[in-house]
Amino acid sequence: MTRRDFMKATTAGAIASTAGAAAAEPGGSAGLPQTQGQPLPDLGTHWPIFEKLSAKCRPKMSFLEDKYTDPVAWAEEARAVLLADLHYAPEACDPAPEVTDRADLGAYIRERVMIGTTPVTRVPAYLLIPKDAPKPCPAVVCLHDHGGFYFWGKEKLVQIEGEHPALTEYKKVYYSGRSIADELAKRGFVTIVPDMLHWGERGLYLEDDPERIKKRTLDVTAQDILDFNARSWAHEELIGRTALTCGVTWPGILTWDDRRVTDYLLTRSEVDPKRVGCCGLSLGSVRSIYLGALHPAVRASAAICWMAEYQPMARNHVRNGIGFTKLVPGLYSDLDWPDVGGLHLPGCLLTVNGLQDKLYPLEAAKAAVDKLERIYAKAGASSNYEGVFFDGPHEFNAEMQEVAFAWLAEKLA
Repeated sequence: MTRRDFMKATTAGAIASTAGAAAAEPGGSAGLPQTQGQPLPDLGTHWPIFEKLSAKCRPKMSFLEDKYTDPVAWAEEARAVLLADLHYAPEACDPAPEVTDRADLGAYIRERVMIGTTPVTRVPAYLLIPKDAPKPCPAVVCLHDHGGFYFWGKEKLVQIEGEHPALTEYKKVYYSGRSIADELAKRGFVTIVPDMLHWGERGLYLEDDPERIKKRTLDVTAQDILDFNARSWAHEELIGRTALTCGVTWPGILTWDDRRVTDYLLTRSEVDPKRVGCCGLSLGSVRSIYLGALHPAVRASAAICWMAEYQPMARNHVRNGIGFTKLVPGLYSDLDWPDVGGLHLPGCLLTVNGLQDKLYPLEAAKAAVDKLERIYAKAGASSNYEGVFFDGPHEFNAEMQEVAFAWLAEKLA
C-alpha cells in the first residue's frame, strides 16, 4: 500500500467514521512478488546495475574515517559540503514578521505570523507562547510530516478551532490524537510550527479551485480532500524536477525556510536563545536532522521515525520512502544520513525508530544508530546522542512523545 492509498483510506474513515481505516501501514510490501522471503527488486532487470552503484557509495566524509580526528574541524568542512549540495542560498532579507491573529487559549497564547524567508517567500507559522512559564522560555521548532496528506501542514501539530474530522483522524493515526506543539506549550516551551512548501496554506492551488478548497474550511468533503492529496502527490515529481531545472533542490528550499523561521524565533523576547531545540516525525524528522545540523542555535533535536542508512533502502524502499523532498544529488557519496546526524555536535540528538516501521529496512535503522553511537563516542560526546526503538509502526504515539518531551526538557534545561 502506498502513502496515497493509505491516506485515501484514512480520509474516508475520518468522514464516514469507518472503523479500522487508519490501521493500515504506509509503505508496506504486502502483495508484491516475493523471492527468498523478500519482494523482487522494484527496478527489475535494472537492479544489478544500481546494486553495484549502491555498493560503491561510501560516505568518504564520515567522521569515522581515520583522516578525521577533530570534530569541530570535521563539522565545519562537512557542513560546507552539505550546504553546497543543497544548492539553495537566496538573498538575505528582512523577515518583516506580521502577526495576523492572536488567541488566548488559557495556558498559552497562539499567534499566526507571516515570516519572510526570501525576498519573494512568506511562510505562515503558528507560534505558541506559555503564559505562566518563567521567561525567557526554552523553545522548540516543531516540524510537520509528509504522510501523503497535504491538505493541512502546521495544523497537524497545532490545535485549531473547528478542526476538520479528517485532520482529527489523521492525528489519531500518527500522534495518538495529540497536537504536539500544544503539548509542548503546556509544558513551558515556546513552540513555532511553519507550513512546508506544498502543504497547508503553501499547498498547490489552482485558479479554478473553489473557495472551500483554497480556504480549507469545514465545508470540504471527503472527496475534496482525496482529490487534493492525489493531485499533490502526483505533482511531487514535477516540483522536484522543476527545482533541479532551476538549479536548486527541494530539500534546499525546505531547509532554508526552516532555518529562517528559527532565526525569527530567536528574535522573540519570550525565547531563551541558548535553549532552542526542534522535533518532527518522518519528513519532519528529516527537517529536524537538517535544522540541527545547520543552525548553530539548535542545541537539541528529536528526530522521530527517520534515521536509517540510505544504501540498504535502494532495492525496495525508494518508491514509498525516498521522494524528491529527501533527494540531495551527490550528498550520499560524502555523507550518509547518520553522518548528517553527527553534525549536531556539539549539540544533542535523539533518534526514535519503530521496530515495525516499513518505510526503511530495520537493519538500516539499527546500522544508522550504531554508526551515530560510534561518531559521538569518537568525538568524546557519547552522552549527546541517544537512539531509541519502540515496538510499533511509523508514528509518533503518546509514549514516544513523552520520551521525546522529557529528553528535550533535560537537554534544554
